Amino acid sequence: MRRTIAFLLSSLVLTSCVLSATAAELPRKATDFAVQTAPEKYIWLSEHEGKTVVLAFILTTCPHCQFTTGILNKLEKEYAPKGVIFLESAIEPMSSLHIPDFKKQMGVTFPVGYNEQGYASKFLGGGENDPMLMPQLVIIDGKGMIRSQFSGDDPGFARPVQEATIREAIENAMKGTAPRKVMKPAPAAPASK
Repeated sequence: MRRTIAFLLSSLVLTSCVLSATAAELPRKATDFAVQTAPEKYIWLSEHEGKTVVLAFILTTCPHCQFTTGILNKLEKEYAPKGVIFLESAIEPMSSLHIPDFKKQMGVTFPVGYNEQGYASKFLGGGENDPMLMPQLVIIDGKGMIRSQFSGDDPGFARPVQEATIREAIENAMKGTAPRKVMKPAPAAPASK
């Protein structure tokens, strides 16, 4: 019994350490990151210096990621004329094979590339082998500062508020202001009788 309790306590402490180690501070300088779009072809964040960048990490078969991609499609039409860059990186194994069908199915007009999960996790402030709840999204201002970062379990990523959360974060990044505040999901509507 004591061993079980000791094991559970040590597991809890270890989990807390991992979570605190992967919780990245905001705002922070974005390291230069490359989204691979084809063999030997990359889009580097540094190519978009001076512009706000919305960078999403997805799994092409993930329903939550597809929902977020739909929102980014809509927002890209509104914000691209204002100089905002939208990029996605699929991080599942063999993702480069899935991207053409994904883009066609989702009607994506902005670049979608691919990366190894470990490379993406390190960019996001985690460890190379840390698990990630998908999708993951960062919004980088024109000075290269990550102003907002969202994970799939973020309350601001609940379906009823996700578009408003991302829109607010883009607006803040365009102004170079503080990171986003967590928005609480909208309460459920009462059931109709």
